[in-house]
Amino acid sequence: MKKNAGSEEPEGSVPTGPRNCFDVLLAACWRLAQLRYVFLVWAEKRNMNPNFEPVLKFCSGVISPWPVKEKCLADSGETLKKEKELLSSLERHVSSFRKFERRGEVSLMADELVQVADFASSIRALCDSSFTPLSFLDAKAPFMDEADE
Repeated sequence: MKKNAGSEEPEGSVPTGPRNCFDVLLAACWRLAQLRYVFLVWAEKRNMNPNFEPVLKFCSGVISPWPVKEKCLADSGETLKKEKELLSSLERHVSSFRKFERRGEVSLMADELVQVADFASSIRALCDSSFTPLSFLDAKAPFMDEADE
């Protein structure tokens, strides 16, 4: 059964194809949330390395709170084009993440997850006017201060 072209997806569902800026943002956040969960399971299975905590914090900062359509800027062709380019780059890092997952290389999964979160943060910054872009170094700083003490 084909989906009616005019029908909308339920709130919170993964978009079938990015049609507007918010769809691209949702796709990026869903992807990041999924990989964060996969990474968390692997990290816990392999005894959580303290270096993984900033990675998880960075991911959480990008997707929390979950984006809402009302906070997004009006669509523009240029913004949508830029978001789709960022999403394409994000997906390349997802592929690398999955490759390292198959090999069980958790540290390399962490590196790729940071890249995915960075692209998702950039997409969110383009779409969501209330979002303050994060950097991994900002997320990591409190953990570095703890190590120094």
